[in-house]
Amino acid sequence: MQSSRIRLQRSRATRGSHVGDRRRDRGAAHLGRLAVLMLVAGAALAASASEAAAQDRPLIPVFEEVYRVGGLNAPTWAQFSGTLPTGFDAAGNLHILDMVASQVVVIDSRGELVRTVGRKGEGPGEFNLPGQLGVWRDGRFVVADLGHVAFQIFGPDGKLEHFVKMTQGQDLFSGMTQIRSKIKVDPQGDALIAQGAPSTLGAMSGLMETLTGAKQESGVDDRGLERLDLRGDVITSEPVLQAWRVPQAEVEQLRPEDLMNVDPSDLGGLVAGMVGGERFFEPGLHWDLLPDGTIAYSDSSAYAIKLAKAGGPAIDVLRRPLAPEAVTQRIRSAMIEEHVRRLDERGDGSEGSPEAEAVLNMMPGIVDALREEVKQREFLEEVPVVRGVHATWDGGLWIQRRGEEPWDDAGPIDVFGADREYLGTFAAGAPGMPASFGPDGLVVFWEFDEFDVPTIVVKRLPEEVR
Repeated sequence: MQSSRIRLQRSRATRGSHVGDRRRDRGAAHLGRLAVLMLVAGAALAASASEAAAQDRPLIPVFEEVYRVGGLNAPTWAQFSGTLPTGFDAAGNLHILDMVASQVVVIDSRGELVRTVGRKGEGPGEFNLPGQLGVWRDGRFVVADLGHVAFQIFGPDGKLEHFVKMTQGQDLFSGMTQIRSKIKVDPQGDALIAQGAPSTLGAMSGLMETLTGAKQESGVDDRGLERLDLRGDVITSEPVLQAWRVPQAEVEQLRPEDLMNVDPSDLGGLVAGMVGGERFFEPGLHWDLLPDGTIAYSDSSAYAIKLAKAGGPAIDVLRRPLAPEAVTQRIRSAMIEEHVRRLDERGDGSEGSPEAEAVLNMMPGIVDALREEVKQREFLEEVPVVRGVHATWDGGLWIQRRGEEPWDDAGPIDVFGADREYLGTFAAGAPGMPASFGPDGLVVFWEFDEFDVPTIVVKRLPEEVR
């Protein structure tokens, strides 16, 4: 329209050529301004669309309460202490590993006691130092018992079916070399998928091997997963996934002579030095197993949930437009201050356990050494977004994000359906991440009263977020 008007004006005999030129220049300038305005508007619309895409779709946590067990006046079998490992079977029976009472408590879908399994002891079927629990859908369950240096597998009736050694060694030191960060039952068979030991324990592996002669048989570190075959008398392992790790210097191995020659007053500094390789905002390896055995995991600062078959490459990646926050000087100072505060709270002995107080008495300088280590610790450049990956019974995923503060692991929870579509987000703390997911939408939450007495609360999720 504008160019037609200019051509018409240029054709008129009453107008001079200089007038036409001026009109043409003004028209061109007008078109140029219009083009710029259109580009700015387009960029604004694109930015608005991007921001809209990044917005959470709120989910309202309206969950039916099914039953609750525990609390101040609970029966003896339900007098739990702290948050304990849990798992459901396909019948809706909830299994709880009570590590203090050395037993597994089985509760039916109405909250009634079915049975307790195990007791403190040295024989098969008894527990010496139970630490982890896994439950298969058919009702079998497995307990990792470091005191026995074994996995004990029980049938749906609670009877011991199989006793599988973690290693040939028989003592607790041998068991320490076999610690895994996390175990999940393999839905494909009589096996576990396990994450390797934490790096701080890995630093002690040389000492353990020297003292016991038992080598660390895990083929993966804390950034890897392995499949543990439970069918033999001693487990066999096969690496199935190696996650990405930020490049870092090797952690120096702790040797027996280091302990023999160190002054007791310097022991705290030696132990603190073992964790000196850690850096603030190292992305965690967060993972879970889907019902078909697919591994869902996050291993970087970005929002990228990878899906992989055991032993194979990633076959899909779930993303949301949520970028990690850059680490500023304010964040660095706040992070150090928060960790020093936590050390001071634990180090004064006012809220510590008897075991923690014993450690403080053995290594009186450890709190000061750890405080200094925190102040000198290095930082990575970004605050990781993802803080937890959990699979639902039906194959959905609940992804825990960071909270308001960079050290807060209990932020909003994104929900993806079994079809991998984003369904929405629960706000931080509403309701929080379930301890376990079960059939027919059953989930477990732990609640604590003003005396820190725990209660298990089982609720039912609506179908759309299962």
